[in-house]
Amino acid sequence: MSANPEPGAGGDWIKPALVGIDGARATAFPAPVGEWLEQIDGDDALARYARGAAAMAACRLAAVEVAPAEIAPPPAAPDDARMIGEGEPLAQALAAIFRGDSERLHHEACQRLAVLGRALPAGALASALDAGRQRARLRPPLLPVLGERGLWLARLNPDWRYADRGAAGAAGAGVEGQSGAGDGESGDSADEAARLWQEGSFEQRLALFARIRAAEPARARQMLQAQLGELPAKERAAFVAEFDTGLGADDEALLAGLLKDRGREVRRLAASLLARLPQSAHAQRLIAWLAPLVTQERALLLKRWTLDAPQAADPDWAGAAIDAVRPQNDALGERAWWLYQLVRQVPLRWWRERTGMDAAALLAWAGKSDWKQALHRGWIERIHRDDADWAEAMLDAPGRAFGGHHGELLALLPPAQRVRHWPRSFADLCRSGRIDEVLGSCAPGQWLPLDYSRLVGAGLQQAGDTLRQDWSLRQNAQSLLEALHPQALQGWQAPPRAPDDTPALADCLAGLERTAHLRRLLHA
Repeated sequence: MSANPEPGAGGDWIKPALVGIDGARATAFPAPVGEWLEQIDGDDALARYARGAAAMAACRLAAVEVAPAEIAPPPAAPDDARMIGEGEPLAQALAAIFRGDSERLHHEACQRLAVLGRALPAGALASALDAGRQRARLRPPLLPVLGERGLWLARLNPDWRYADRGAAGAAGAGVEGQSGAGDGESGDSADEAARLWQEGSFEQRLALFARIRAAEPARARQMLQAQLGELPAKERAAFVAEFDTGLGADDEALLAGLLKDRGREVRRLAASLLARLPQSAHAQRLIAWLAPLVTQERALLLKRWTLDAPQAADPDWAGAAIDAVRPQNDALGERAWWLYQLVRQVPLRWWRERTGMDAAALLAWAGKSDWKQALHRGWIERIHRDDADWAEAMLDAPGRAFGGHHGELLALLPPAQRVRHWPRSFADLCRSGRIDEVLGSCAPGQWLPLDYSRLVGAGLQQAGDTLRQDWSLRQNAQSLLEALHPQALQGWQAPPRAPDDTPALADCLAGLERTAHLRRLLHA
């Protein structure tokens, strides 16, 4: 029933309340209320009306449509042989996982289903679709395991439309702008992906763009070029960041134009990408500015490298995403601020080529320089996934000089290489306060290496007393258990409970046992 019924649409029953009840003519109520009133004997006109008005008011409060539906119901959900049946043990585990709010478990469940070639059970679909709505980075692993039933359900709820459009976008990821199908594509999937590019949400369009950029960089570049003028700065920056995949000389013209973009972050990203193209005009300008500052001088019989900062701002910096005016609240001095901006653009490999020193030697050299802070700050911002040697050197730097960045540095290393930088016992891990660092190096869907997982798992299993005393460990225990390698969960049990445990500790221990059980079911 609509909130404001009009005459002729089930609203005529309101008029008698305004003008009076006519006993000679019964007030018409829409079906099924009218049919129900006809079955009641002995009511006078006033009582009959009061009953009918009360029923209609209740329907209004409950938002119940009492008039015959004019819209045809949707077609039945298609059959899906991949969908896990509700009677399977895995179905209950998946439903419980998606009722919870753990991003790690959500990713793990999707990845496990993909390995099994199965789709989510019906009972988990609504929770899974809500999880994907709330977290955009869950959508790539979620979409392939929604199955036919999940996509059917997504079409019925505008909040879940990302899944329907996202699945179509994935199928037609080779679309170029608004064109038709590419080689090997169906026209329908190409048209749907083109519609998604024009009408989808920002997250949907960014995911589609990332897939196209990975497969066909030139097409992605053309798509963005056609719409740059219509995008806000935040979206321009996000799309430009995707150029890190498949970056090549053909991207120079577009990126060079963005050096004059209105958005500061867009200019910074474009400059950083252009600096990675050695033959680009921007990269050549950067080297021309920085190289004279890194010079070699003779000290007695030895030669050593020295560094100076710019003496004055260069007017041409404005066209290279370098701000000549230092922010008042920045800790660096003016000359250090200029140097830092040059350093954060130049690829780290240039320093090795220029000086002949490796990453560890360069960090030691920087530590003795008057411009240490500018170098460290610029280098940590410049580091790229191709700079694993620099990540290792920064992790090994004396005094944990880059301690605040260890999580992101560890993430640049293969999992097996991260272990040597972590505490070697569970007790050390707890005392060091580095649990966040260890967890931060493993993105959702990644696990700690098996040997380290067994070390952490054994420590957790025996940490009953520590959990009773250490509130911070209690906060992190669940996340640690979720990051363990599945094989480390075999035979794992939560610490035994004690009669004097607080309700909070009892909940923590029960939650650990429940998570271990769900993960074992997932990998059974």
